Amino acid sequence: MDKTQREQILKWAFSPTTPIKKEEFFKGRIVQLRKVCEAINTEGQHAIVFGERGVGKTSLANIMAESITNIYPTKVTCSRTDNFRTIWKQALEQVQYSTTTAGLGFNAADKIGVSNLTNSLNLDSTTFSFDLIRLLTQLNGTKFLFIFDEFDNITDREVRKLFADLIKSFSDNNTNTTIVLVGIANDVDKLIGSHQSLERCLKQIRMPRMSDAESLEIIEQGLSKLEITAGESLKLKIIEFASGFPHYVHLLCKYACEEVTREERIKITENDLKFAISQGIDNTNEQLKSAYRKASIGLSTTNKWKDVLFSCAEAKIDEYNCFSIPEILLAYKNRTGKDVKGGSISYNLNQLCLKERGDILEKLDTGLNTRYRFVNPMMMAYIKLMISTE
Repeated sequence: MDKTQREQILKWAFSPTTPIKKEEFFKGRIVQLRKVCEAINTEGQHAIVFGERGVGKTSLANIMAESITNIYPTKVTCSRTDNFRTIWKQALEQVQYSTTTAGLGFNAADKIGVSNLTNSLNLDSTTFSFDLIRLLTQLNGTKFLFIFDEFDNITDREVRKLFADLIKSFSDNNTNTTIVLVGIANDVDKLIGSHQSLERCLKQIRMPRMSDAESLEIIEQGLSKLEITAGESLKLKIIEFASGFPHYVHLLCKYACEEVTREERIKITENDLKFAISQGIDNTNEQLKSAYRKASIGLSTTNKWKDVLFSCAEAKIDEYNCFSIPEILLAYKNRTGKDVKGGSISYNLNQLCLKERGDILEKLDTGLNTRYRFVNPMMMAYIKLMISTE
């Protein structure tokens, strides 16, 4: 493979700035994709995909729209200005079909055109939801998949309620349509509210952070496409830095492979990874950088703020991506060699929950059950990159 070929493949093999659109570069998340397929193949079942920022939900939505066969897929990215009707207008415009109009005059040829389902509905109808269900049900020869990505942008409770009611109505009255909602949330209630009637018909699919095996699969698939190799220890370092976020796996691999390609080599070295880390830090969004600066700067000459931050990033997390004070203390001792008590570090942790300290942590519960987590979960990976430059 020559340099030009590798540069072209690299644009797709590792893509940190845009969600994956090609199935051949989408790895991991097979469990979640299988659950979506189960919902599609179960009569009256719909699905909601939820999880932290940056865990690959939009990439999964793209692959649903591209790879699931024997179904007519449409995908809409919701915005903060959307309402119930504008969202469905975007979706129905994508369902296109050909039309034939008889030509005028003797032996005139028929005219072939293209129309879409918005022309079959009155968007201003007071019975819009009922009309929509009836229209799609009449088209029972086709199976439809409507994917609504970034559904967390819809903050209007009435719009969310309309979606909940519509999903319940589809479940009861329609067998050829599946709705999948995708959004950032720690639980389903934050995306669509608490509707007990939806529990039976809405399959809840949590997108966790990637496992080490899934991260490794992304690395090895991309390197294979590029005909580039890397030692096992380097792969493990990338996985550790990435902290389960596909964005950082793609980011580090992209910059490391760019350096290898530029010098027309075939193997990633430690220096390539160091270059990738520096580029990754430089290209991190300004919001993360600003929050980190506010959190890490102290008035004294000690490094305690950084040590606490680094300990949070290295602390063992639970299934909800939270860490407890004992886990932070253990990480702090491993980093500094100091065996401190919880009271001496609680001040720093509570300060890191404040706006003036970057609003970097969120505190959950109190007393013995006190836990913390990063407000922006991708901060964990960014801090680990910063640790490596110390």
